[in-house]
Amino acid sequence: MPIGAPTIGNMFQTNPQMVTLSTEIRLFLSRIGSLRSVLPHLALLFVFGFMVPNIKGVDFLDSQILGAYACLGIIFAAPATAQAFPAGAGTSFPQARARIFVSVAYGEIVSITLLAAGIATVYLTNRGRYVPQPDWETLARCAIFGLGASAVLASLAALLTVRFSRSAAIIFLRVAFFGLLVLYFYRGQWLADVGLVGAGACLAVAGSLIALLKKACG
Repeated sequence: MPIGAPTIGNMFQTNPQMVTLSTEIRLFLSRIGSLRSVLPHLALLFVFGFMVPNIKGVDFLDSQILGAYACLGIIFAAPATAQAFPAGAGTSFPQARARIFVSVAYGEIVSITLLAAGIATVYLTNRGRYVPQPDWETLARCAIFGLGASAVLASLAALLTVRFSRSAAIIFLRVAFFGLLVLYFYRGQWLADVGLVGAGACLAVAGSLIALLKKACG
C-alpha cells in the first residue's frame, strides 16, 4: 500500500458521521451491557424463544405467528430511541440520526434472535416427527415490513423527544403499542399480505419524519 494512502480505519476515524455512529454504538452497548439489562433480555429469550414455541408446537410455524415475531423489532426500537436522548441535553441531527439507526438495528437483532430461537425450538422438540417448513417468502415480507415500521416509530420517537420530551415520546409509544396490539388481535391476518407495499409506505413516512427531525434539531 502506498505511503499516505487512506485505510478503512483512518477513513472511519476522519468521517464525522462514522465517528458519531461509533460513539452512539458504544453508548448504546454500555446501556444494555449491564446486568440490569442483560437479565431481562435473557428472560425474554427464554419466554419467547423457548416457552411460547414449546407450548404452541408446530402451530408456532403459522405465518401469522412468525410474521408477528418478525415485526417484534417495533416494540424494541422506538423505546430504545427515546431512551438514547439524555434528558435536558441538546442533540444534533447527526446524533439523532445515528440513535435511530442503532435502535432500529437493535430491534431487528432482538426480533431475528427470538424468531430463530423459536423456530429452532419447534424443530428440536419435534425431532422424529413431521414438521412443516415455514412460509419463508411470507416471513421475509413481514420482516421487511417490520423493519419499515420500526424505522417509522423510531423516527417518530426521536422527533417527539427532541420537540417535546422523552416522557411525551414514551407516553405516545405506549398508546401506539396498545393500538397495534388491538389491530393485530382483530386484523392479524393482514400482516402476511402487507408485503413490500406496506414497507415502502413506512420508509416514505420515516423519511418525512427524519426531515422534520432535521428541522427540529436546528
